Amino acid sequence: MRLSTLTLLTLTALAANESVNQATAAPNVTSSYNPVSDTENLVDEIDIEISQAELTATVSAPETWSQPELAEDSSLTTDEVVFIASASPALSLAKVSPSVGNSEFGYTVILLNTLLLISTLSPTLTLMFFWLVRRLVIRELVTETNKRLDKFDGLESQLKTSNYQSKKLVKDLEIQVRVAQKSIQFLRKEVEASQASIRELEHLKLQYMRQVQEMMEELQNYKNQASEQVNKPPLPVPTPPILKPISKPISNHNNELPLPPKYPPSSQPLIADDFLKKGEALINEGQYKQAIAACDRALEINPDLDEAWYQKGNALVRLKQYSEALECYDRVLKIQPQRSDAWYNRGNVLVRLKRYSPALEAYNRALKIEPNDYAVWHNRGALLRKFQKYEQALESYDRAIMLEANHYETWHNRGNVLSQLKRYQEAISSYDRAIQINPGQFDIWANRGMALCHIHQYSEALSCYEQAISLNSKDPELWISQGGVLVKLARYEEALICYDRAISFKSDSYEAWMGRGEILTALKQYEQALANWDRVIALQPDAYQAWCQRGICLEKLERHDDAIACFDTAIALKPDHAESWRHRGALLSRLKKYQEAIASLGKAISIQKELRNGKKSANSSQSIGDNNGFSPVPT
Repeated sequence: MRLSTLTLLTLTALAANESVNQATAAPNVTSSYNPVSDTENLVDEIDIEISQAELTATVSAPETWSQPELAEDSSLTTDEVVFIASASPALSLAKVSPSVGNSEFGYTVILLNTLLLISTLSPTLTLMFFWLVRRLVIRELVTETNKRLDKFDGLESQLKTSNYQSKKLVKDLEIQVRVAQKSIQFLRKEVEASQASIRELEHLKLQYMRQVQEMMEELQNYKNQASEQVNKPPLPVPTPPILKPISKPISNHNNELPLPPKYPPSSQPLIADDFLKKGEALINEGQYKQAIAACDRALEINPDLDEAWYQKGNALVRLKQYSEALECYDRVLKIQPQRSDAWYNRGNVLVRLKRYSPALEAYNRALKIEPNDYAVWHNRGALLRKFQKYEQALESYDRAIMLEANHYETWHNRGNVLSQLKRYQEAISSYDRAIQINPGQFDIWANRGMALCHIHQYSEALSCYEQAISLNSKDPELWISQGGVLVKLARYEEALICYDRAISFKSDSYEAWMGRGEILTALKQYEQALANWDRVIALQPDAYQAWCQRGICLEKLERHDDAIACFDTAIALKPDHAESWRHRGALLSRLKKYQEAIASLGKAISIQKELRNGKKSANSSQSIGDNNGFSPVPT
């Protein structure tokens, strides 16, 4: 087998030699032809630069001629052959000898044959050769990889440099921001200093005007004195002829005295206006007494300056001197009867003086002058609500909302009026609008919870009171209301905690002690309930409900005489309290005092019957002139 393989390789080598010999028979390029110039022109046309240093004389035949037939084609001219050869990437432009090319090609074939023969005869050497080649390739790959890693290291260093530069830029920006802030602070201080300087200048201006006024007064006094001296009779002189010339100049001088200058009257309003502006500025700064003094100075100069009376009234209102403020507003309206703001403030002052009917008239006068004044409609609605004229109050609130619908106070007060009219669903909608505008107002949540209680939605009402307490956890009234809702939900232990919280904030809260006593009585904790009712009676001795409940506890504790005494006290305080009569009759029946028991029970039945038939007169409603319980109207 090896012999046949060797024979085959030998025949292959001989065939290769024959091909070389045939290639030597091809026509040669004469040495007289110099293709350098033509080649340079062609290379210029295809934009390839070839330097003389790149010309090499060791170009192998396969790289020079891509096909053997190309050299034998007689149809191609020498220039064309050179053109094709020069277009090849590995073309050498040196003069090539045919014998040298053939010799090198033969050596290459022999070398290949020798290597093929060695690889066939000795596989071990072949493997070693390929192993060495593999190592060289791996080394080349490692070198290339290291070069790329070096590039990555360079990128990493660039990133670090960029990061450092960005941090530096951030620090520079922070420094610039701090510098800008300092500049702003400096400018603010400058502005404050400028404002202080302006105020100082205004103060100096006022002092100057005051001095000018004093000088004018002194000048007027001096003029009056000079006039008096001129009008005095002339002193007697011994020579009569001298009297005539003397009297004549005196008379002429008296007739020619200048009239008072015209600028003081025109300057007086200017000075009054300056004092007025100073008064307004002092009101804005909260210095009300100084503002009143400034307005008084303005009124000394011009008593008919209505704005000075108006601003003085506003300052007096801030000091809660309502009677004096009312006089000021009356002076304003004498001078300017069509000032709606003066009528409006007059109505507010009358409300604080609890003169409600004139206050309502003042609001109506203001609305005749300015019918689109939101504040007047709002305060008019509040006043009518206190008069229990709920329908008219609702109309006023609706007019106010038509003018300005983004005030939560109006929606809140409108909800209160609707609750008084027992239109609870509408009231809840109005409270919802108020909460939309201002969800942080605890009293709106509390009033919404009360409206929900009226329609027996106690769970939602409880949520409202919880929200109200989260906004104002120290209000005992909220804890009392939440306790009442928990009682409706039969959650007595939680209700008891609420009443205790209310008492912790207000130890003398009558309502909290009452609610606590009712729960303890309902839970049959009679000893604790009895102590609780004693505390209620100590706070309010005429609380007939407390006396009745105390009697119930004593009855449960088998202290019958004391219980009857409590029922008698409750009846003495309120003779038409049917519950006290009923418990008294039931206890007397247990004690077998039937005659007295029948009388007490009969009295209880007759009272309840009167209430059912409507014969019991209700409490008289508050009249329009009633002064009790009126809270200040918002201004």
